[in-house]
Amino acid sequence: MSFSIPRLRDDSGLSLVEILVALGILSAVLIALGGLMFQVARHTRRAAAAGYRSAAATSAATWAQSISWDSVDASVGCRQDTTGLLVYTRCVTVQQATATVKQIEVVISPTGWLVVSPETVLVYRTKQKSVSPFRAH
Repeated sequence: MSFSIPRLRDDSGLSLVEILVALGILSAVLIALGGLMFQVARHTRRAAAAGYRSAAATSAATWAQSISWDSVDASVGCRQDTTGLLVYTRCVTVQQATATVKQIEVVISPTGWLVVSPETVLVYRTKQKSVSPFRAH
């Protein structure tokens, strides 16, 4: 006696309904991934802008520390500047704290497409003592 299992159907292809269901699942997954990629790109752009702003603040602090004592008051005002891809306005104000100390305030206000909040840098400059090479200590 031989037993054979009867075949129900012989499907050699996919039906249109199966293809539409697969395309629906694929499109739902791709839409979710597209939204995720958009959020990642937005956060990356914000992080890059904050990094550029930090570099601009470091540059402003270095500039304020390196300018000569007599030229500090002449540097007051605002001007456009760039650091990397960041375009910003650098505004400098100077206040005389004591006879030998000046407070230099530099405000970095980003403009352009990398917009982040402004950054303020305060640098206290002390007047150097004049030392004569002919004076023995």
